[in-house]
Amino acid sequence: MTKAMIIASHPDDAELAMGGTIVKMIESGWDVTIVDLTDGEPTPFGSKELRQKETEKASNILGIKKRICLKMPNRYLQVTLENRKKLAETIRLIQPDLIFGPVIPDYHPDHIETSKLVRAARFEAKFHKTDMAGTPHWVPREYSYYSTHRLYYDKPSFIVDITDVWDKKIESIKAYQSQLKSVSEKNTFSLLDKIEITCRYFGQCICSKYGEPFVSNEPICVKKLELLV
Repeated sequence: MTKAMIIASHPDDAELAMGGTIVKMIESGWDVTIVDLTDGEPTPFGSKELRQKETEKASNILGIKKRICLKMPNRYLQVTLENRKKLAETIRLIQPDLIFGPVIPDYHPDHIETSKLVRAARFEAKFHKTDMAGTPHWVPREYSYYSTHRLYYDKPSFIVDITDVWDKKIESIKAYQSQLKSVSEKNTFSLLDKIEITCRYFGQCICSKYGEPFVSNEPICVKKLELLV
């Protein structure tokens, strides 16, 4: 069974960036774990209790059975030795085959730090002669997903067709009602509008209706030529 770990700065980041891909992973029989580094609070219309309920609802919609919050500080996330070790231990305990984290550059400081943490913890997780929990593990593949904060998008390494699971992605995002409210009257379209516009764009890039883009941080190995078709 393929094990995938999605590492996110806040609850809802994984759903926004790759909710459709997560559904497809689970439908394919993968063992999927989401690791939220923070609980996402404070936010203008949220609370810790409300955000927890929303996260549980979104996880149920996606079919997620394993979701962990490492309780790092929202808004002040940093690549400290303590945080790096905490994430590395989580990797050592779960032993994933793939990890996903946010791509940089990004406007949100937490996303930038999360991207750095993913790479640092991936390396530290393989250490021997350490007091860290779990057993040494090198994650074979690392991929990055795009944040909704970006106003432009670089060329992705690959795009996942999520047309058949689009409704579940949107439903999981709608679980976070506290995060869908706007504090600005200047917005010309909603967050849901932005998600649909973006996913439609990447979908048409692969001749599909909806797509989610990813960046590979190493060359991708193709073992079956059929995958090129």
